[in-house]
Parts: sequence; structure tokens; C-alpha cells
Amino acid sequence: MTDLNPKEFNPLVAPEDTSGGSQLRYASDPDPDKEADLPTIELPATEYSGSYEDRCKQTLFLAEEAFAKTGSWVLFYRVVMGTKGVVQKMFSDPEEYKQFIVSEHYATLQEMLAAIRSQDQSKADSAEPERMITIRIPRSLHESLQVEAKNAGLSINKLSISKLLLPVNPRFIPEQQGRRRGRKPGPQGSRSKIGNRTDAPAPSQSEPSNRINFQQKENVREHSHPAHHWGSNNPQA
Repeated sequence: MTDLNPKEFNPLVAPEDTSGGSQLRYASDPDPDKEADLPTIELPATEYSGSYEDRCKQTLFLAEEAFAKTGSWVLFYRVVMGTKGVVQKMFSDPEEYKQFIVSEHYATLQEMLAAIRSQDQSKADSAEPERMITIRIPRSLHESLQVEAKNAGLSINKLSISKLLLPVNPRFIPEQQGRRRGRKPGPQGSRSKIGNRTDAPAPSQSEPSNRINFQQKENVREHSHPAHHWGSNNPQA
């Protein structure tokens, strides 16, 4: 296989050693057999059915509930807008989902998310594991990002996350010509076949662990009441 970056895959975890046989996993993720439950937000029980408009209103209601219960933008995003979040459950039909993410309702969710991000000082990996992507861009584009970030008073990292949180307009996506180049989505394999890593040093029992314990609630601001508001609504009490 080509275009694979071994740095994105844990060389000490061979595919046959993971749960699921040949399934790869990210090096930043906890061991599948020991993965702790990620912190979440308890939302009111709801039915993910009804007319499109009813589901739009219900989505906003649940988002407001989540907004009032957490000060972590990562937690809000995962519960409301993530791949297993409220939006995906409400609009499982691809056409309805496309319709929703260009609506004013979705823009309101983005305003909520931006409001939480403006106040959230916790580290992103306090709510769930972080992953890293590396992209190559022309120097002129990088210089434009630097100017845009400076004018917005943001780091390039925060500016880039802001852009990635917004769905891309299909009008501005180039058509793929020929074979897709670059890395494929998901965990990356090693360039060489992984054998028995007998030369790999065994982890010392005395070395401190840098892995985040997601069961320590104090690391995540899931119960912090956000001191912010969005739109023309009154600030949260």
C-alpha cells in the first residue's frame, strides 16, 4: 500500500493484536479492551420521528438543553452535532440532512458552539482523545491564513478548527480527476509489515501515565453553566 503514514499508527500495536482481528486503531485512542466511557450529557428522552419541521424544533430544544448543561465545546459538538449526535439521529435521511445543515436552524447550532468555544478554556483532550491531521498547502494560502488569524485575534489552529466545523458548500469542491492521492481516511497502516516487536522496550511500571482518565469528571466542564449566549436571546442566568 502507498500513501500511508506510519506515524499515525501505533507501531507497537499490530493489527492482529487488536480486538476485531485486522482492525487498525489510532495510537491516541485507549485500548479497545480498556476504553473508558467518555463523558456525556444527559438529555431528555425524545422520539426521532415526526415531520421535518417538528424535528428541527426538537433538535433546537435538545441543543438548548445541552448548551445549558456544559461548558465544553467538544462535549456539546459530540452530543449534538457529531456522527452519533442528535442531528444525525433526527435527520438520518441524507437528503434531509443536507437540507438541515444549510438551514437557519443549523446556523443557530453553530452560534451556540461558537459561544461555548469563546468561553471554554479547558483542553480539548479532557473530553475525548485528540487526533492529528497534517495537510500540505501552498505558501500563499498559509500566508492568507496567517493574516486572517491575526485579524481575528486567533491562532491558526483555532481558526482552522472554526473552518472545519462548518460544512463545505458542494459548489466549491473540486471534481476528483483520476485516482485519489494522499492519505485515506481512518487509521493508517505501517509501510512495512509488522512482525514480532521483540526489540520494543517494555513500558516501565514506574513511569507515570500521560493518558487522560475520562472518568475524572473534574477534567471536563460538563456541569459548568456557560456564561455566554447566542443571537438576540438573553444571556444564560
